[in-house]
Amino acid sequence: MTVAYPFIVYFSLDKFGPSLLSLALFIILLARVILRGEFQRPEQYAQLILVGGLCVIAAWFNSEELLRYYPVMMNLAFAGFFALSLTTETSLVERFAQMFMKEIPDEGRQYMRNLSMVWAVILIVNAAIAFYTACCLSLQAWTFYNGFLAYIFLGGFMALEYGYRQIHIKRHEEK
Repeated sequence: MTVAYPFIVYFSLDKFGPSLLSLALFIILLARVILRGEFQRPEQYAQLILVGGLCVIAAWFNSEELLRYYPVMMNLAFAGFFALSLTTETSLVERFAQMFMKEIPDEGRQYMRNLSMVWAVILIVNAAIAFYTACCLSLQAWTFYNGFLAYIFLGGFMALEYGYRQIHIKRHEEK
């Protein structure tokens, strides 16, 4: 639902209105956090406050314009997850890597810490672009960027990072 959000807004706004869409999104967000047990993780509070708060305010004011700021808040929340993980011993990227790797070498940990920092910056840049589309462009342009181009941008970064990581791993294996 979150990935399809811009298209849901674009195609459903006239039928259901901003209030109903905002409340539905808030309920889905809250249900996901509760059902997955994510309410026990402090980083989820930022998402609930930013995104959930936006949904409630958009519903209260019945505002289409506020609905458009959802991608901004999601990007800021995820950037916050990455940035906050840098204050802990294990960065967010390292937590993801631990799901697939038994042992992570020390140089890998530093690489993952740096990558977490880069992800935070990338997500802030994407939030800035999403903000511009929300405040300054048409609903069609907003939908196109936030429902398509943003995923190309983030997916492209993931692909570039994956390619770089493979080269990085080979260099360290040769040493």
